[in-house]
Amino acid sequence: MNRDHLPRQNEDHFPPASARDYVFPQTDLGRAVRTWIADGQAQGWSKSTLDSRTATLRQFLWWLEHEESEPAVFKTVTPSRLRTYLSYCREPHPGGRYGCNHRMAGKQARPSTIQTYHRHLRTFLNFCLTEGLLEQSPLRNIKPPRVPNDQIQPFTPEQIQSLLNAARASEQKERNVAVLLLLVDAGLRVSELCSLRVRDIDRTTAQISIVGKGNKRRTVYAGTTARRALSRYLQNAHPDAAPDRLLFHTESTQGSSDGLTPNGVRLMMRRLGKAANVKGVRVSPHTARHTFAVSFLRGGGNLFELQALMGHSDLTILRRYVALADADLAQAHRAASPVDRLRIG
Repeated sequence: MNRDHLPRQNEDHFPPASARDYVFPQTDLGRAVRTWIADGQAQGWSKSTLDSRTATLRQFLWWLEHEESEPAVFKTVTPSRLRTYLSYCREPHPGGRYGCNHRMAGKQARPSTIQTYHRHLRTFLNFCLTEGLLEQSPLRNIKPPRVPNDQIQPFTPEQIQSLLNAARASEQKERNVAVLLLLVDAGLRVSELCSLRVRDIDRTTAQISIVGKGNKRRTVYAGTTARRALSRYLQNAHPDAAPDRLLFHTESTQGSSDGLTPNGVRLMMRRLGKAANVKGVRVSPHTARHTFAVSFLRGGGNLFELQALMGHSDLTILRRYVALADADLAQAHRAASPVDRLRIG
């Protein structure tokens, strides 16, 4: 992982927290971030967690030095400045953020994205407290942004069928159909899907071995339709694939093959959504995961089974799926009430 963006000063070890001559406010933030990331590697954080936390702190240091014209030391990290930074992340910037003019960098960020930034900053500052680099966290009284429950909007059956039709008409149809069905039918995170290897799929039992967040392994399942699509993809695209080969690939114009990335899957989903003319819902791998959760509960699955299948450590997020599934059922009953449809009374 490239960390050249983190400012480098003196690389000696931090003095012990008990050292009386230790001046907390002047401690270099870049050095503290590198120590935090190294500690995460030692603890076994997943690559996606390392990348996400490194990117968040890199962006914060860039903002501090370029937007605020302040040195990257703890003295400059105040509650007021942290609030300003989170507002900077949330608001649209047509010219881009963090020195990047990519179109996505200029759009208004979703509340869930700002919540992630807040969580990474909190984890880093709590680490600094433990290491004796701070006496108290400047984030302690800043609450994370609320994420509206209505952000979870699953695909309808008609939208899934339209996306499936678009996948069948796409250039890499067998791969795209298998990816789409597996996302909806097994509820995988996009990072989990991209890390799958041939050996992780049991074609007889339809069991799929997943290494999820925190390097925790779990088993998920694919139904008959998804399993058939997966078998067709393997037989036609990679009939002689070695067990340790990545399951899904992207084919370049030069004929070389690389593993499909999370961004590649997101781009594929957006293209399918455009081709299928899907409106009113964000076409993304995460929406497919939402769809799996709501459909599972609507079909009679319970919350604890869903927790095991989705790899959640607690039930907080899952309760939002329950609320949405209940609302869907109430709406369905109103539309199909037997007595109301008979028009009696």
